[in-house]
Amino acid sequence: MENELNRATCVDQNIVSVGVGVPKQVQVYSLSHNVISELDNFCFKELGYTSIQILNLSYNLIFWIGLHAFAGLDNLVYLDLSSNRLRYIPADLFWDTPQLDTLDLSGNVFENLKNEPFLMHTNLQILNLNNCRIKSLPDRLFTRLPNLKKVDLSENYMISINVDVLRPLRKLERIELRNEYWQCNPSFIAVESWIVSRGITYTRQCKKKLPKMSEKMISIVTETKEPVDINRVWNITKNNDTKPAPESTTPLTPFKKFDKEFSAFQAFVIGLEVGLAIGVVGTYIWLRQFCKCGNLFCSRTDTRQQRRRTRRLNDSDMRANLLWNNILNPNLETPPQYRRQVSLPEREAPDSGQRVRETALQVDAIRVQNRSETPPPPYSECRINT
Repeated sequence: MENELNRATCVDQNIVSVGVGVPKQVQVYSLSHNVISELDNFCFKELGYTSIQILNLSYNLIFWIGLHAFAGLDNLVYLDLSSNRLRYIPADLFWDTPQLDTLDLSGNVFENLKNEPFLMHTNLQILNLNNCRIKSLPDRLFTRLPNLKKVDLSENYMISINVDVLRPLRKLERIELRNEYWQCNPSFIAVESWIVSRGITYTRQCKKKLPKMSEKMISIVTETKEPVDINRVWNITKNNDTKPAPESTTPLTPFKKFDKEFSAFQAFVIGLEVGLAIGVVGTYIWLRQFCKCGNLFCSRTDTRQQRRRTRRLNDSDMRANLLWNNILNPNLETPPQYRRQVSLPEREAPDSGQRVRETALQVDAIRVQNRSETPPPPYSECRINT
């Protein structure tokens, strides 16, 4: 019991549903800091929780609420739905709670509000929309809350407000508009003046700025001073008695002499010419080393492989010529010269009467019957050494 009311506190218990075995006679029911994500239709009525007057569902994960989720809570006076994930709620969501007096919706995400009544309730007196990321307030936002007395719109993203938004709140007694984004232009200042003229408790956001200490110091009238004579300040002399500095008699070194006589451009040109000359000489030496140059033709010496290839080609040409000569012009009657020297028997010299002995007849030179001519030497013997 607390203040003669039955109280049930189920805080920070990782509860996922409103039905956790609490007695049905509970009147103050706290379910904050849990993981409830949805409120189904008739969820309290089906469990028999019809005596609840104060319901705290803050700091949960609620993102969806059924249209008849609060059915049966006829005695509900205070409802806390702050710090959840609500992005939209139907305007007649609290139609089943006629005695609802205070509604806390702070810490939700109502970024874009349509130009229609946000809520429809005849007895609601306190509405908290603090830190809901609201960007603008449509004109018809509070047209169905005739008995609203206190509203908190602080810590949102609004930069301006229209008087027509607050005109339907005829019983408004207090409004909070704390925000860092207000533009203190004439229209917003006019809204603040209207709020104050109606006797509504309100803390002005656009206050008259007081001058800073530096601005006060600047505004003080400074003493007048006499004009300054320029001639007296700069001490202008009439006679110029300055003498040129004496020239040094120290002999110059070769480097200093070269630096004095030649400019940087001349030194650059000389260096460029020397570099070109060295490049030409180096190119000539390189060409003489790798090439044999004539007047207009440059040929490199043959390598060992090229000489061997040339010799091989010459040998093959010689063999081909010998074979083609034997085939095209055969001499079947006359044998080769080095095989025609046939030895004869001993004979007497016609003048001296002495017998002359000649060399014996070579076997290869003897002519055999049924053979017209001695065949040419084999192909392998037709090689000419160069």
